[in-house]
Amino acid sequence: MELRHFRYFVAVAEELHFTRAAQRLNIGQPPLSLQIKAIERELGVTLLKRTRRKVELTSAGELFLKEARLALLQASRAVDTVVRAAKGEIGTLRLSFITSAPLVETFTGAIRSFRHSNPNVHLELKCRSSEAIMDETMLNTIDVGFTRPAIQWVPPAAIRAVPIYEDDLMVVLPADHPLNRTEGPIPIGALRDEKFVLRPRGSGTGFYEQVFTMCTDAGFVPTIVQEAVEAATTLGLVASGLGITIAPRALRSIRVRDTVWRELADCDVRSRVLMIYNQGVRDARLRDRFISVFPGGAEALAQTAPARGKVRRLSATPPQ
Repeated sequence: MELRHFRYFVAVAEELHFTRAAQRLNIGQPPLSLQIKAIERELGVTLLKRTRRKVELTSAGELFLKEARLALLQASRAVDTVVRAAKGEIGTLRLSFITSAPLVETFTGAIRSFRHSNPNVHLELKCRSSEAIMDETMLNTIDVGFTRPAIQWVPPAAIRAVPIYEDDLMVVLPADHPLNRTEGPIPIGALRDEKFVLRPRGSGTGFYEQVFTMCTDAGFVPTIVQEAVEAATTLGLVASGLGITIAPRALRSIRVRDTVWRELADCDVRSRVLMIYNQGVRDARLRDRFISVFPGGAEALAQTAPARGKVRRLSATPPQ
């Protein structure tokens, strides 16, 4: 039995009139009658009671009508699903992001906008380290990553990096720290004798390297008295007076009492959040719909992928 046979029967069952059903289907009435008889013959049951005055459904016909409607609905859904999947309107999008990404309005606003315009897309979200995100992007185990790499990081040839946010690095001090009695931005050199609370080196974040470089450029190596992976933990340890830290301004939205955020006076105290993806993936329509929501995303997709073997250096200029 073919799908058209279900349509034939549903039309007759709903109209209870062969002529009207034939007109609805845009076929002749005699061929339609033959098709209904063929269906009954194949099933071995009588679906319709026919008289000269009317057509009625049998009990078997009523049951078959329900199932036929479901079959047609499922077939329609199958076609719609395939078409929408091909257009990138449904499916699952795998995203990994660093701790500070959800604190950035550019990130949250784009996620909100994409979910609103693509309600049938499931977002699989994971908070990961920058190092893990880069590995996942290379291996194609995620579709898009959001990372804060070291300032000198150059993406591999297969990876495209799009700056979506840039913020200041600030020094976070305990509330009773003597430097809080000073005015204006604090030079990094003034932190020479301080004790630092930082992420462990090699913990998968380029931010450590940036802070370390800033300090060594100022002529000293930071004294690290405590390591902490989570941002909230780091800020809590600063509040307890264990030491100071340097953190992106975005983390300031994590409200921790007894901490004071101060601007740094030195140059090159900014950090970037990058959206990265593997541009070697073919037929990534769903991913590309997501990327185009971000500032600079559509422009990045429109550009030709760099030739294999070449390294594309990332511009330090953030998108406007």
